[in-house]
Amino acid sequence: MKAGSLFGPGTLVLGGGAVILIGLLVVGLFLPSEWSASAERAVAADAETVLTLLDAPEGWREWTTWPDSTQRSGPDRGTGARMSWEDRELGSGSFRIEEATASSVSYAVEVAGVGGSLITRGTITLIEGSTGTTIQWEERGDLGSNPLMGWWGLTMERAQSRELTKSLDQLAAALGETPTTTGSEPSR
Repeated sequence: MKAGSLFGPGTLVLGGGAVILIGLLVVGLFLPSEWSASAERAVAADAETVLTLLDAPEGWREWTTWPDSTQRSGPDRGTGARMSWEDRELGSGSFRIEEATASSVSYAVEVAGVGGSLITRGTITLIEGSTGTTIQWEERGDLGSNPLMGWWGLTMERAQSRELTKSLDQLAAALGETPTTTGSEPSR
């Protein structure tokens, strides 16, 4: 029986695949892990009315999707109001209002992941005008040092800006508005 070549077709295919995978991982290490997204929408409601859906976790539940298994802690509204969850499909995490004023709400969402927690921070600013309120939403996060997450980060800005725009439409609907958006594309 003749011994096969060390570099037969199977070895070349597997070796080539391994080289490509290693290359993708190495490049992923150098991709940015931080991302930011933004969206904006005008509504006819005054800032005080809009704020009632932003400065309490219960308000967020009226216009955004959360696991059914949430638990509340902290004050009812404002700084320190919090909800957390343990969900088989979504994992465990928490939402916390870090600061609430008459014109803005800052928050943090922490989701437990395989390589540690992923934290997203955001601020919603309300600018009241003569015909209603402009809602400006900015969000940012860090995907960590996982090289595969770096690849995901390349699409995060555009994808999350679309999600923020959809959520602003849902917020407007909760305020009794029609679903027409004036959402912005991500800033460059």
